[in-house]
Amino acid sequence: MLEVLALTLALSAGVLQTGETDAEEAAPEAPVAMPLDGEEEDPDYGTTAPSVLLKYQLAQLQRATVGGGATKVSVETNAPTPAFGTFPVRVFVDNSTGPKQTISLSFRGNVGGGFHSVARQVELNAGERRVVNLPAPAELRYGTLRASGPGITEGGEASVYFNGVYASQKVVLTLSGPERFQAFVGKPPSYARADVFVMTIPAPEAPVELAGYLGYDAVLVPDATTLESLDEGQRRALEAYAATGGHLVVKGPLRATTVFPLLSGAPKKVQPYGLGRLAVVDEVPDNDTLTLRAAPPVRPQGPVPEYERRYRDGERLEPLLPQATAPLGRFLLIITAFTLAIGPGSIWVARRRGPAALLVTIPGTAFVTCVAIISYSLIADGFTVHAAMYSFTRLDSKQHRALTAGVTAYYANLAPGRATFSASTVPIPPWDDSRERFMADMTWKDGLTMGSDFVPSRVYREWGFLSLEPTRARLALKQSGDGWVVQNALGHRVAEVAVRIDGLTWEARDVKDGGEGQLVRGGDVEYRAHAAASRFGPVVADAIVHQELGEGQFLARLEGEGFLPTGGLHLALHASEHWVRGEVEP
Repeated sequence: MLEVLALTLALSAGVLQTGETDAEEAAPEAPVAMPLDGEEEDPDYGTTAPSVLLKYQLAQLQRATVGGGATKVSVETNAPTPAFGTFPVRVFVDNSTGPKQTISLSFRGNVGGGFHSVARQVELNAGERRVVNLPAPAELRYGTLRASGPGITEGGEASVYFNGVYASQKVVLTLSGPERFQAFVGKPPSYARADVFVMTIPAPEAPVELAGYLGYDAVLVPDATTLESLDEGQRRALEAYAATGGHLVVKGPLRATTVFPLLSGAPKKVQPYGLGRLAVVDEVPDNDTLTLRAAPPVRPQGPVPEYERRYRDGERLEPLLPQATAPLGRFLLIITAFTLAIGPGSIWVARRRGPAALLVTIPGTAFVTCVAIISYSLIADGFTVHAAMYSFTRLDSKQHRALTAGVTAYYANLAPGRATFSASTVPIPPWDDSRERFMADMTWKDGLTMGSDFVPSRVYREWGFLSLEPTRARLALKQSGDGWVVQNALGHRVAEVAVRIDGLTWEARDVKDGGEGQLVRGGDVEYRAHAAASRFGPVVADAIVHQELGEGQFLARLEGEGFLPTGGLHLALHASEHWVRGEVEP
C-alpha cells in the first residue's frame, strides 16, 4: 500500500520532472517605458559574439528514394540544420505518369525521449512535378520519412539524416545556385575551419511558410529580380522572416519596394526591419552586411536536466507559473498525518480492536490519504489550462498587421488537446543546449495544428512564438480642448500608454478596451525587465521599448492575451505583460 501512496504522490507532483527551480525575486511591475540613455541593460541572454560570413562551406546534399511506381518520391538529406526554430525538409514528387491524387507525407523521429511526427497532405494533378517543403523543428534531425498515395506502389519510406551544427557555427540559406552565391559574396568556399554552412535552394522552390525560413541565421537573395519571380506566398514568407527577427540580404537595386512595406525612404545598406534586419547592397557585401544575428528573438526555457538538479546548482531560471513547482509543504503535512495514523494509530487500533482490524484500517488510511492528495490537486489546479503570457509587438497600421515575439508558459491537469495556428505563426520549443528538449506533433494543413503533446498533462511547458498576423487593432488620437484623448481599439485593456505629440510626451493610465483616456503631460519613465525578460533576445526589446518614440508613435503596456496567438486554447491567465509600439491614428 505504501507503493500505491508513493505512486499517487508522484503523479500529483508530476511537474517535478520539469525540475524545481530556486525562487528568485520577481521583477517589479514595469510602467510604460520611454527609452532613456543609460538605461539598465537587459538580463544576460547568453548571446555569442556576432559571426561574419567569411569562411563558409556549401552543403553537400544527397537524395534518398522514398517511394516509386507511377508516382516517384525522394527526399533531400544531409542538409545542415539550424540550432533554433524550424527548417524545410525538401521532398521531391514526380507525378509525371501518375493520376490526380492526394499523397500523405510524414517525417517521424525521436526527440526528448519520445517519438514525434511532422505531417502534410499534398494534392497533385496528373503529370505534375513538385517540390514540397515540410517545415520541421530543428531538433528533428534524423528519422523516417513516409509517403503514401494511390500512385506510390513501391517502397514508401526512407531513413533521413540531417547535420546538426555546433554552438559557434551558423547556417545560411541562399535562394540561388552555388555559383551565383559565390559570385555575390566574392569569396570561394573554404572547407577548412569554416564556421558557416550554406544551404542553396533554387528560387522557384522557395518555401511559402514563415516556418521554412525561421531557423536560418541569414537568408540571401543574390539577385533582386528573384523577388519578382517569386509568387505572392513566397514573397510574404520571405518578408515575414525579416520582420520577425531574421537577417535578410538582397542584391539590389530593388525595383519594387512594396515587397518590404516597413522600409522608410530609400533602402539603406543595413537597417532595422521590424524585429530583424534588412540589407540591400549594390556591390559585393562588406562585413557589416554579412554579420549574422548573434541570438534568435525568443528563448523559451526547457526543464533543467536531471543530473544538474541532483549534483549541480547550474543556471536555474524561475518558472513563470506557480504550478511549475509542487506544493511540498502541503504534501509533507498530509504524509505526516498518514505516518502518525499508520504508526501510533495502528498500535492504538490493535490494542483496542485487535490485530485483525489493521487489515481494514491500514488500507483505508492509505486510500483516504490518496484521495486527499488528489482532491487537493483538483481543487488547487482545476481542469483549466493555466498560463502566463509575455510579448513584444510592433503594430504596422499601414498594412494592418501585428509583428509579435512572445513566450507563453502552460500548465494543465489534463492535456487540453490540439492547438491550431495560422501559417504565419510559428511555435518554438526550447533550443538551449543546457536544457532538456521537447517538441510536439505537427500537421500542416491550412495552417499548423499541434498535437495533444503541445501541453501534456501535469507538465510545465514554455513555448515561444513568432508571428505576423493581420489585425485591425489601433490607438486613435483626438484633440479635446487644449488637451488630447486616446481611444483604445487595441482589443485589450491598456494599463499605461505614452504618446509623442509635437515633441512632447503625453501619457494615460487604465484605459479599458473600447474606452477613452485623457492624456496628461508626462515625464520620462523607465522600462524595467519583467519576469520573462531573459526569454527574449536583445534585439526584441531594442526594437520595441528601448528606441526613442518618434512623432505620432505610442508605446503601450497591455494586459490579457495581447497579440500572442492562443491556438484556440482557453487559458486561465496568472500573469501577463505585453508591450506594443505603433503609430496613433487620427
